[in-house]
Amino acid sequence: MNDVWASRDYPVLVAVAQLLEERDLLQSQEIAAYCGRDQREVVLALTNLSHRHLVVRDASTYDGRDAYVTGILPDGLEAVGQWPSSNVAADRLLEALDALADSAPVDSPKRNRLIAIRDALVSAGRDVVVDVAGAVISGRIPL
Repeated sequence: MNDVWASRDYPVLVAVAQLLEERDLLQSQEIAAYCGRDQREVVLALTNLSHRHLVVRDASTYDGRDAYVTGILPDGLEAVGQWPSSNVAADRLLEALDALADSAPVDSPKRNRLIAIRDALVSAGRDVVVDVAGAVISGRIPL
């Protein structure tokens, strides 16, 4: 079987994410024209993407299948890089700790604490850092 995610669905998702920056409702014909694809292909992609990535409504008629998009879900935003994933947030957390430590005076208590926090997170393992970052993103650990 062909990899429809990479060849069809993901490019349509990217196009929808870009177009939703400008409009609230997108018809399949608009999306097809924007990404240079056949309207039927776009409807098939929208059907697949409606399960996790997009808010899609059926607009089929006796003339054939059709659909339109009214929104993008968190999984869709994450897939196109508009919503931070736990992995990206974990990397940013470690980078932020490094940057703060680098900007603090050498041998200062603040710098030593920042380095200790970063080292503790790293030694706890990537899974722990990802879990912490995911909890912050989702609001389970408020900032």
